[in-house]
Parts: sequence; structure tokens; C-alpha cells
Amino acid sequence: MQELTTKAVAGAKSLGNFLYSAVNKAGAKVSEAGAKIKKTVEENSILGEFNREQDAFIKGQEGRGGASAVPPWIGAHNEPALKEECLSLSTDRRNFVRAPPAGVEFDFDYDKMYPVAVAIMAEDPNLEKMRFDLVPKVITEENFWRNYFYRLSLICQANEADAAASRQTSADDSQDSDKSASENLIANEKSSQECIDDVKKRIKSLKVDRDNDDA
Repeated sequence: MQELTTKAVAGAKSLGNFLYSAVNKAGAKVSEAGAKIKKTVEENSILGEFNREQDAFIKGQEGRGGASAVPPWIGAHNEPALKEECLSLSTDRRNFVRAPPAGVEFDFDYDKMYPVAVAIMAEDPNLEKMRFDLVPKVITEENFWRNYFYRLSLICQANEADAAASRQTSADDSQDSDKSASENLIANEKSSQECIDDVKKRIKSLKVDRDNDDA
């Protein structure tokens, strides 16, 4: 299948690495299985055969109990909301037939991302249906996934930005809390010193009064 060279959105490149990290969990066996599935699709161009290979791939991973590729929302900040937003992509046909904007860069490796695609389809029936409806009648397999992962990367990038903002807010709150505690400690020490000084004055005054009474 022809290599893709079209440029994609600015900022999504770093998210490509984020998505690729999910693939690293798969290991060599998962990569080999993904390559085998791709080869089957390319050689036979039969969707039914592809679906059978896909099912075998998923069941094989479950049977081995080993590490496998996972959807990008697994373990992410605000995971439930991120998952919901990612799944919503498969409800709009335009997310698959429209290429990334020209003039921007988006690194996409079909072989590396395919195991992640399989993992997502296992949790998103709409995605599998969309692929069945569009590939290859409307768009090629590789372009289908390229367009999808481009938009998925934007969602993940926005989520990561929110996570960074939340961490910064927490850090600022912690600093404010430490500052407040320090100020309270100083105020308490000052108050304690004032109390001691007041007690000394009272003792001194009491001593003077006693001396006057003795006189």
C-alpha cells in the first residue's frame, strides 16, 4: 500500500507519539499479528476475511493474557470523558473521509497504529461499522485510519492540555497553602511573643505595686 506523505495538523505530531506509546505495550507479537492482518486485507481485499482475522487477533491476545495494545484513553487524565469523546468520532462520516488540513504535519505509521485501531474497534462497534461502510468503496484502508487517528490525536492533545492545566492549578494551590501556613505560623509566633511581653509587663507592674505597698 502506498506510503502516505500528506501533512497533518500542527501540534498533533507530539500526540502521535502519545498514541504510539499505546502500541509499545503490545510488544513484538502484537506488531506481527497486526502486520499479518494488514497483509490479509491487501492480498484478498475481502472485508469478511479481514473481520475474521481481526476477531482471531483479539481472541489470541486475550488467550495469551499478555500485554496488548490499548485504546488511547486508557489510563489518561479524565478517562471516562476522554473515552466518550473518542467514541463520538465514529458517529460522523466526515471524520473518516476528510483528510487532515494541508500545510500541517501529522506523523502516522499505519503498521504501528493498526493494533491500536483493533483495540478501539473492540470497544466501539460504530467504528467497525463505519469502516465496513467506507472501506474500500469510498476510501482506502490506510487513509481511513489516517484521517481517524488525526482527529483522535486532536482530542487526546486537548485532554492532555487540560491535564497539564489541572496539575499547574494544583501546584499553585499547594504553594498558596504553604505560604498561608507559613504566614499563620509567623503570625502565631508574633502573637505568642506579644502575650509573653504582656505577661512580663503585668509581672513587672505587679512587682512595682507590691513594692509600693511595702513602703
